[in-house]
Amino acid sequence: MTIKNVRTQSPLVLTYANFVTPQFVANVVNVIGGSPLMSREVSEFNDLCQIAHAVVINIGTLKANELSDIVTLSKVATNLDKPVILDPVAVAVPFRSKAVQTLMREGHVDIIRGNAAEIAWFADIDFDSQGIDATGSGDVIAIAQLAAEKTGAIIALSGAKDVISDGHQTAVIETDVPLLSTNVGTGDALSSMIGAFVAESLTMENVTYTMATFKLAGLKASHQITTPGFYSMQLLDELAAITSEEVATFMTESVQYL
Repeated sequence: MTIKNVRTQSPLVLTYANFVTPQFVANVVNVIGGSPLMSREVSEFNDLCQIAHAVVINIGTLKANELSDIVTLSKVATNLDKPVILDPVAVAVPFRSKAVQTLMREGHVDIIRGNAAEIAWFADIDFDSQGIDATGSGDVIAIAQLAAEKTGAIIALSGAKDVISDGHQTAVIETDVPLLSTNVGTGDALSSMIGAFVAESLTMENVTYTMATFKLAGLKASHQITTPGFYSMQLLDELAAITSEEVATFMTESVQYL
């Protein structure tokens, strides 16, 4: 699924969003060529999943009485053969840990996109974190591979080094863009952007392509803007302007397959 495909097909990405970053998330999906839609209303999940091409569940502001809703959403999407992407925000916090355990046990998830600390939780590896931020250090390649093996999901670990793994094949993007971590919501946006690129086919290759596209846009934005406030706007502009040819070149130069 290339950028040209996304812009031609405009896949609809349904996001169960947190209430912190939905506008930025929707803008990212929109400028890359997808069609963003947000909902937290369980009564319309079936109707919306019918027309959606992918479903993203973000637990950033999840409440206890909403847990059954995200389980239901994952089931409805799976029954309709729509890929389900999970963004396990601060999953190491006990309430969130229990919620994700329930979701993984009673529902279904195809892709997990998170930072190193969040992905380490799925691998049962200790990795320091502070809220939404990964503050520790470790072998992120091994973490992603083990998390994929344990969950059966495609893992998209984003950070200074991006790692994508399905437990059999692993892709690594060693391009650090520090400004990406200065804006709350870039990870949330990446999770929903993945939905647009796996709409046609749920493959590790399409997840890797999305990660490379986002990282390249972030890199290009950092060459134009060096302050956090304007950077998020420049990132949107770069995503809107980026081409399939640019991404193909970047992937040839920067993506390593293990």
